[in-house]
Formats: sequence, structure tokens, C-alpha cells
Amino acid sequence: MILIIIASIFILLIVISIVGIVSFNASVEKEKVLLFNTSREIDIKITQKDLDDFPDLMKNYLSKVKIVGKPKYCNVIFTQKGEIRTGSKKKWLPFSATQYMSSNNSGFIWKAKALPMLIRDRYTNDTGEVKVSLLGLKDVVLFTGQKVDQSSLGRCLGELIWFPIGFLDPDISWEPIDDRTVKATITKKNNTLDGFFIFDQNGMIDHFKTKRYRDTELENFIGEVGKYQDRNELLIPDTMTAAWNLKKGKLNYFKASIVDYKLVSATC
Repeated sequence: MILIIIASIFILLIVISIVGIVSFNASVEKEKVLLFNTSREIDIKITQKDLDDFPDLMKNYLSKVKIVGKPKYCNVIFTQKGEIRTGSKKKWLPFSATQYMSSNNSGFIWKAKALPMLIRDRYTNDTGEVKVSLLGLKDVVLFTGQKVDQSSLGRCLGELIWFPIGFLDPDISWEPIDDRTVKATITKKNNTLDGFFIFDQNGMIDHFKTKRYRDTELENFIGEVGKYQDRNELLIPDTMTAAWNLKKGKLNYFKASIVDYKLVSATC
């Protein structure tokens, strides 16, 4: 009888966990539908003329990664695997994730699983939000507010390296700094953020720098990319490492590699 009770409790816990995970995924799916939604003409292709107003470094880069001829208004879904940690003395935790980005509505949604935690980081409708949930049953972390908006906007700008079609966003202005650096200024609602894209000798983006909030402190952020690979006829980095350049030294806290990458219709 005791064994039956234990088994029943175990099964009940599994069922509750499954319900929580399904509910969490359903919530993210609703957010994805809104991000991907558009009333734009979806058959417009990017032309070389669309690149005319970019600084030469960006113009050459966008040509090399092959955005010309791609749909101007489209979405991307890509999956990742990687590791994340919260401090230099903390353990690296493995995760798997799916990220959604769109050129219809600027923003991203990142859904990750690092059991028993489920994580959703997003920037949509000019607003950021970070949520960490215990198996989708209880939110243990929920960050919102102006600092989160600014930090999420910085992530959104930097991760356009994974979705270069998004660099055509009219809310981004460009300024050449030197022969290896271009400054991007993005303005959304009440937030304006500067980011710097640094190029390698082959004219490809090597890393990205900006300032983002780490907890409540504004810190120097660096996103470093790996080798470029052909994905759906776009050249994108297969890996990215995110780091805080703190006064006491550099802290790598996020490492991810692309597992699968798919451009999808603007109406998905």
C-alpha cells in the first residue's frame, strides 16, 4: 500500500510538471504570434539600394551575409544549446533554448529550459521582461521596468548579428567611428541606446559592445561571435559568448551555439 501511495504521488508530480511546462510554452506561443504578426506586404525583397544609407563597413557586411534578395519582412526561429551562470564562482548550468526574432515588429523572445527552471526573456512592444519559472508552476523571478527595458533593448540590438535582416530597422541610425568600428543608435519609445559593432579584417562583425544593466548597475557588455556558417542562405555566427567587462575583470556568463535555424513567413 505504501508503495502504491508513493507511486501515485510521483505520477501526480509528473503530471503537474507536464501541465506547468505546457502552460508556460502556450504563454510564450501567444507572445510569439503577436511578435510575428504583420499587416505589411510580405513579398517585398531586400535590394542593394536598401543598403545605400549604411556606412561602408555595414554595407559590405550586409552584402557578405547575403541579405540582398531575402524578404524584407520575415521572421526567424532558431534553437540553441549552451551554458549560463550568474557569477564567476557559480557553476555553469546547461540549457536548451528557442529564440524568435522578427523584422515585422522589432524585438525578440528567448525561451530556455535549464531544469527545473524555465526562462523567458523578451523585448516586445518596446518593453522588456525577464521571467524565471519553476517548471511553469510558479514564477520565482519577474523583472520589469525601465532598466529591464534598456537592458533588453541592448540584447535585441546585439543579437541582430543572428538575424541581420533586422539591421534594416528604421529606428537604428548609423555612424562610422574608425576603419573597424560602427556605432549604432537605436531608439524605441522612451529608450535610446548606443552600441558598437567591431569588425574583423575580413569585414565581418567580430564583437558587439554596449552598456546594459546587470541587476541595478549599468555595466559594460560584450558579445563575441564565432565562425560564420551558412544557415538558410544567410551567413551567421554559429556561436556567441556574452560577457560583463567589470572593474574587477571580465566575466563570461553566457555561451550558446546554434543547433537549428529557420527563416519563416511573415504571416506565421
